[in-house]
Amino acid sequence: MKNKIILECDSFNRSLVFAKANSVDIPATSKGPGYVTVLGNIYTQLVAAGATQKPISVTAQNALILGLDQKLDIMATIAKAVAATTPGFDDAFPRCAHMNPGEVLRTANAYLAKLAPAQNDDAATTAAKAARVQVFVDHAMPATLVADLQAQLQAIGTVSGTHEQSREQGVLSTEEITQLVNQGRVQRNLLDAIFRTVYAANPQKLAAWSSASHVEHSPHHATAPTPTPTPATTATK
Repeated sequence: MKNKIILECDSFNRSLVFAKANSVDIPATSKGPGYVTVLGNIYTQLVAAGATQKPISVTAQNALILGLDQKLDIMATIAKAVAATTPGFDDAFPRCAHMNPGEVLRTANAYLAKLAPAQNDDAATTAAKAARVQVFVDHAMPATLVADLQAQLQAIGTVSGTHEQSREQGVLSTEEITQLVNQGRVQRNLLDAIFRTVYAANPQKLAAWSSASHVEHSPHHATAPTPTPTPATTATK
């Protein structure tokens, strides 16, 4: 439920950014400006209640995890941009799902496996890792990137004890937050009706609104298919 609320809040925020950037397209005689105001107020309350925060606790250890998460996110953004000229580069550095501390640590270790020299690496592997590091350095990351990541992981230590849910920053209950999200969804849908009318003859703007207002899906790990049992062969006598 927490992750779903975060994704809904992300949609509210993107919808507000789009609506404010394109406010001149909303007829002043319509209720659109009012919908934007109400959605903005709802989003402000959700932020104050901590409903937009990732489920990482606010202990010192988890503050370190949040810092690591932010660095991984920057690296994934660089990898995605570089992939436009070096196809597949982003495959080695997929964006972290952000959903729990364990996922952040697994992503960091996966990145390091692609960057940090290992004792058994041959010359070609060592060169390939150095080239990957240089890509990030060329895009404003420090030359000490590998050592920095290793130091961050060492500082975090074990992830045990970091799975506790974040405490609410505000005083709203889970039920009240859910009600706010439902109200926000109504306002976003009303804005959707406005923009679909306004941009009926402008498919590019309509597509931009649809992209801004849609709700992302929670990442999930695909389960391996159950193998089909092989029929037993009857021995020929």
